[in-house]
Amino acid sequence: MISYLLFLLALCAAGAWAFYVAWLRPLGDLERLIQALARGEQPPTFVIRGASWFARLASHIENLAGEQSRLKRQAAEEHFNLAAILSSMVEGVMVVDTGHVIRLVNDSFVTLFEVTGSPLGKTVLRALREASLEEIVRGALQSGRLQTGEISPLHQPPNAAARWFIVSAMPLKNAEGETGGAVVVCHDISRLRQLEDMRKEFVANVSHELRTPLSIFRGYLENLIDNPAVPRKELLGSLEIMEKHSRRLNALLEDLLTLARLESRREKLDLAAINPAEFIREIVNDWKRNMDQKKIGLALELPPGLRPFQGDAVLLERVLNNLLDNAIKYTAEGGTMTISAESAPEWTKISVRDTGVGIPARDLPHIFERFYRVEKARSREAGGTGLGLSIVKHIAELHGGGVSAESVYGEGTVITVSLPRDLS
Repeated sequence: MISYLLFLLALCAAGAWAFYVAWLRPLGDLERLIQALARGEQPPTFVIRGASWFARLASHIENLAGEQSRLKRQAAEEHFNLAAILSSMVEGVMVVDTGHVIRLVNDSFVTLFEVTGSPLGKTVLRALREASLEEIVRGALQSGRLQTGEISPLHQPPNAAARWFIVSAMPLKNAEGETGGAVVVCHDISRLRQLEDMRKEFVANVSHELRTPLSIFRGYLENLIDNPAVPRKELLGSLEIMEKHSRRLNALLEDLLTLARLESRREKLDLAAINPAEFIREIVNDWKRNMDQKKIGLALELPPGLRPFQGDAVLLERVLNNLLDNAIKYTAEGGTMTISAESAPEWTKISVRDTGVGIPARDLPHIFERFYRVEKARSREAGGTGLGLSIVKHIAELHGGGVSAESVYGEGTVITVSLPRDLS
């Protein structure tokens, strides 16, 4: 009896062991294998000890894990490529869903709209507060067609130039043709707008500058033709006025021709060694009478040891003449003007400082642009053409140098020209 019981126990133990080996141990290996894959880990082995059915299942799981790894690598590569493309784009890019919720933006978009904080997960209107942009996005989502428009952000710095964007919203459609979102691309056209405004202003300025002296010429000539026996004193007065406006007209034409030559890069430099102190003193002497008439005090800061530099004396004389002319025009009677120079191993700097009316902060970045005028009525009254500082900039750049400006409105301005000492 005891032997029979022992036999049954041994038989049950053998059966339990066989069940463990055939099912429980393989299921445990399978569970650990699936848990590792669920955590995104690579299992140390795909071998499942047990029946051949488990071996085939392990082989299928290994193939599935390999495909999963391949898809993850492919997704990572595509994400990297997309991120690289978006980050390298100058245009701002935004992706929205059908609820107008922002799902993706690139750095350029954040910069263009000066977004603080992450806009992801917020609606277009809430994140950007731009109703005109929201309207373009809504049109694309509702119509299912490309929508474009020009917008100017409502929230811009008070002293900065107005910014303009061309916005294109392209619907994203699935295989069934249903709109699931939109891609919005914003291109900054502020510079083009500025150039267009400059062109329009140039036409207006030149038209005004030409119309005024020509109208005066015509008026006085008609008067002289109708009254040939006009008294000599009145005749001389008329001729003086006509001569004054002929000089103004000639100055405008000369500036236009000079600027055209400089911008064409066909102007050749006639290089010579220039002593800064002697060069400045010689030109300043030509302006002493103008400064004395307005009782403008002059200070020269020319330290000993200023080293000669290479340059075209005729063109650089034009630079200094333009700077002195501006400083005298816009400095009130009794003001002061300081001309300084300094030498460095590779550069020579010449500065003209005045105590004039100064330049508003919003205008300062644009004063070297062609035809740009600060306080246009005042500039015309002073006889400026709006080309002098642009000519200064082009001559400095032709020498391989540059020009900069600092100003406090109402207190004065300093213009500094930097020139390389050696152009050989």
